[in-house]
Amino acid sequence: MTTIALFGATGPTGRYIIEEALKQGYSLSVYTRDAKKLESFAGRVEIVVGGLSDQDAIAKCINGADVVISALGPNGLKVQGDKPVMHGLANIIAAMHYAGVRRLIQISTAAYRDPKDSFTFKAHAFALLFKIIARKGYEDIKATGELIANSDLDWTLVRIPNLKDGPTDGSVNVGWYGKTKLSTKLSRGNLAKFLVDQVTDKRFIRAAPGIANISVGTSQ
Repeated sequence: MTTIALFGATGPTGRYIIEEALKQGYSLSVYTRDAKKLESFAGRVEIVVGGLSDQDAIAKCINGADVVISALGPNGLKVQGDKPVMHGLANIIAAMHYAGVRRLIQISTAAYRDPKDSFTFKAHAFALLFKIIARKGYEDIKATGELIANSDLDWTLVRIPNLKDGPTDGSVNVGWYGKTKLSTKLSRGNLAKFLVDQVTDKRFIRAAPGIANISVGTSQ
């Protein structure tokens, strides 16, 4: 059975990812600072407790896994320290290299620019606003994307707009900013399904697609 090592599982999106992965028949090794937040999944997933600087615990979570999914991202306006997500991913990547795990799927945003993007005012404005109101978070996401894109892993950066709670309905657009009609909303259920689907989908290896809910009258 394929095993996913999941980081960032106790955020609002994490529960959707766990449910989707279990639904698709995967085994899960889930990393968290607080095991109590995953009590409802006790017995259904392996829980590993540790922080993003705990290299031994990170290695324990990744050993035996086939793929890593990371839903790690800055905590809103309250980013502590300098680029904590990027430094956490550096530890995760080091553990992946040591364990021989090559597949990494990471949530990102338009703060990270892909070479395939064209200019689009909406994505540019979204990134600029985020940079103004949460500069440290913006810089962390950008640096994390660059760290992963410059690695030798089989990575996918899944760039997302504003997230909202909601189920999976499969109605998403996927592509590049300025070339694909991407709305400004995405349900957590649709994101979770797309992330888990990337375990076997090879189309976006070493690529950073944008993803959004399909909305009537969406414009670039």
